[in-house]
This record gives sequence, structure tokens and C-alpha cells, in this order.
Amino acid sequence: MSEVHTYLPDDDKNHLSRLHVSASAIRHNISYFRSLLQENTGIMLVVKASAYGNGANDIAKLAEEEKLVEYLAVADVDEGVKLRKAGIHLPILILNPARTAFEEMVHHCLEPEIHQLELLIDFESYLKSAGLDSGNYPVHLKINTGMNRLGFDLNDLPQLKKLIKIAEAWEVRSVLTHLSCSGDESEDDFSFGQLNQFEEALSELKPLLPKSCFFHALNTDGIQRFPDHHYQMVRLGVGLYGASALKELRKNLKEVNHFVCRITQVRTVEANASIGYGRKGKTKEKTNIATLALGYADGFPRKLGQGNWQLEIDGKLYPTIGSICMDLCMIDLGNDWYPPQTKVTIFGGIKGIQDYAEALETISYEAMTNISARVKRIFHD
Repeated sequence: MSEVHTYLPDDDKNHLSRLHVSASAIRHNISYFRSLLQENTGIMLVVKASAYGNGANDIAKLAEEEKLVEYLAVADVDEGVKLRKAGIHLPILILNPARTAFEEMVHHCLEPEIHQLELLIDFESYLKSAGLDSGNYPVHLKINTGMNRLGFDLNDLPQLKKLIKIAEAWEVRSVLTHLSCSGDESEDDFSFGQLNQFEEALSELKPLLPKSCFFHALNTDGIQRFPDHHYQMVRLGVGLYGASALKELRKNLKEVNHFVCRITQVRTVEANASIGYGRKGKTKEKTNIATLALGYADGFPRKLGQGNWQLEIDGKLYPTIGSICMDLCMIDLGNDWYPPQTKVTIFGGIKGIQDYAEALETISYEAMTNISARVKRIFHD
């Protein structure tokens, strides 16, 4: 069969790999988590790493314009600055503020998570040196309750309390912790131990905290599994995007992303032909091979070559064949044939992001954030 060239619309033809992100799915997911909360519990939307690869600006704008959440959280100051420059006015928590970024952080009204005594002392020194000694710059104090990654240890509390008492340039906006295994029932004893340690820390700190201070400990899976510990705020991360390690949670969510690419060329090859680099792919019989505009530089890993993933065309799945290249990959169509520019779904159709992550032997977080920046994000209802 001869190739028949079909054309994409003018605004589509230069972007052969795209990640479609659904605003309606985002609304649904936030609404579901909101239904689990008491009326006085807010949602802090975690949009770090460009909203887990899905496009932070568009998602944050939607959340702000439709008043879907009360707070945003990002990893570092650069991510927060990008949101401010995009016109986002919601409060933004910086989860890991760098000392070198204090000036820019304050200039853009970003709120630091403080996780060690030295960082808190340095931040107050900066505020005073900048003439910002009004006493009310918001900071968020993180307590280490067993994650052993970031946070004040319980034996830091005496010194932390002294710093709170003498603070002249800042005040505590929230106190938080992070659970190591919120989605793993077999680790619930450890999780409840963390929550008990957090309660212990709060009991010591509360007399020194302003009435406006709020507390938060739970991420996506924790929201579902620990309803007695929602406090005044929860942090919604991967669940926003329709993913979770919990099957019972996933069934209530909608996946927000649909990763697609296009066919570049289709050719017929004979049995025992080799396909791609290193001749890793071998045909067993005469077949049609489609080359796709998708490679590991787009975030489609080499691990998924040689039949380790199936891509979807018109509701039918076709396995990869040969090695994944930097910009291209190949799939085995068998007796089927499609013209160049035909849309191909990587995930978001028959197979979802959780299936994709499992094929990669990783978690959905990594699978989403590894999608390359050169893949155009399309945000729509």
C-alpha cells in the first residue's frame, strides 16, 4: 500500500508529540478530595516540577480563577517566581528554599518552608538586613517525624521555641510534617507513630503560635486513609492528576493526561528483517512497521522498546519493536496500515498512567515528570 500523506491543522503540525491535560478531570479530582474534607479544611495544591509534568501555569490559573484551592506548593523559588510572573496570586509555599534565593522569594511574596534552625536564623537575618522587620513575614515550620529527609527533629523544639518567642521579622503561618508510607497499610503503625510525634510537637508549639496558624500532615493517599488527621489543610499532589498507589482511590479519580504522538512513516518489511539500532528488533513474518515521532528525548524511555509497551491507534494496541531512539521509535502493525500523521496514544486511552508507570517499574510521579519539556502541553476542557 502506498503512503498517503495527511496534514495536521496549521496550529498542530509542528508538534508531533503532545501531552493533553484535561481541566474537567482536574475539577473532578479536586471535587472528590474536597468531598472527603470538613468544611474548614483547605487544600494546598502541589504543582512542583511543572505540576508533575502537566503544566503548572495552566493548572494554577484554573485553581485560582475557579477558587478550587486555598494554597499552592512548589519545590523551589524559581518555580514560585514563574507562577507569579504568570499572574498567580494565591499563597505559594516553597518546600525547599535556598538561602541564595531569599531576596527573590520575598520580592515575589513566596512563603518558605523552614526545616532547620540555621535556615530560620539566616532567614530572619536577611529580613532584618532588608528592613523587613514588621514581624509578620509568613514561614512554615516542618517537623521531622520519621521521614528523616527535611525537618526539625523533636530535640530541636526547645531551641525552636526560643526562636519563635524572640522572632522580630516573621511569624509562623503553618506547621507541617510528611508521612513516609501513607498509602501502605502494612506500615500503618509507623504512620500513626509519625502522627503521634507530630501531635507531640504541636502540643509544645501551639502556645507560641498565632491563632491564624494552620497544621498539615497528609498527602494524596493520606487524605483518603487518615480522615482523623486532616487538620486545617491537606496537600494534594499526585491525586490531582488522577494517580495513586491505592486502587480504591484511583477508581474515584479521572486521569488528567493523554500523551500522544504521530506516525512519521510506515513500511512493509519481510520476515527475519532487523529493526532499529543494534538490530535489536527482528520480524517473525512479513509485517508493517510504523516509525513514530517519539523517542527517549520526549520522555519515552528505552526500557519500553522491544515489545515492553503497546501504543494505541484507533482503539487497538500495537507493541514496540526494536530499541527506542532519541527522537523516534517503531511499532509492529502486523497486517494493519495507517497513513503518516495518524495520531498514536502512548497513555491516556486503553492504558493509563498507572499502567505506564508499572511497565517502567516506577511510580506515576516519575513517569509524568520525565515527559520532556519539548512535548507541547495542551490544556483544555
